[in-house]
Amino acid sequence: MFGEFDLLTALTHMNSVSPSSREPKRSIIPTLAVIVFVLLAAAVYEFGRMLEFEYPFWPTLWLAKQTKTSDGNRVADLIRSRSGASYVGQRWHHCTWCDVAYSHAPNVAVKVTFSNDERDFYLFDWQVSRRRLLPITVRTARLFPELIPPGCDIKPLGVGLNSQLYHDDEPCLVVVSARGTNVPPNGSHANPHAKAR
Repeated sequence: MFGEFDLLTALTHMNSVSPSSREPKRSIIPTLAVIVFVLLAAAVYEFGRMLEFEYPFWPTLWLAKQTKTSDGNRVADLIRSRSGASYVGQRWHHCTWCDVAYSHAPNVAVKVTFSNDERDFYLFDWQVSRRRLLPITVRTARLFPELIPPGCDIKPLGVGLNSQLYHDDEPCLVVVSARGTNVPPNGSHANPHAKAR
């Protein structure tokens, strides 16, 4: 009888315990799941960044592709309309190799390929904080003069920087100028003040 009483007391006590006292154990599971997901996502991101995959840059490239000029035109639409008959589609690209290859771009170098030939491309410097694309080659600057901010000029850097990377195009920087926006037709430039930031 003594053993039955203990069992009956235990069952009564178990039913009298409120469900809210068991809740903290259940709320730990979603918290742990979020922590594991965040750690796993960070590990996948770092793995991709270290091995120079492109996927860590997808969000940045998506934002760059949505960029508009001061007139309200999308840069992606301008690329489509100015690429001519060789236009097939746009492939926006950046990897850590771009940071090395196009080291004169002070922010994020973005390469936009528009045909099946990898040599048909435009090069931009993507300023994430201002959501602004700036041309980093003379040819790109000539095709997209509306991307050069008012009061700025382009400063050609010469073909001394690996010309194979630029497909015989001349790299340039966008710099503040007293003369205002001007894309030099022959690559000449007069006295820049400082880099546009």
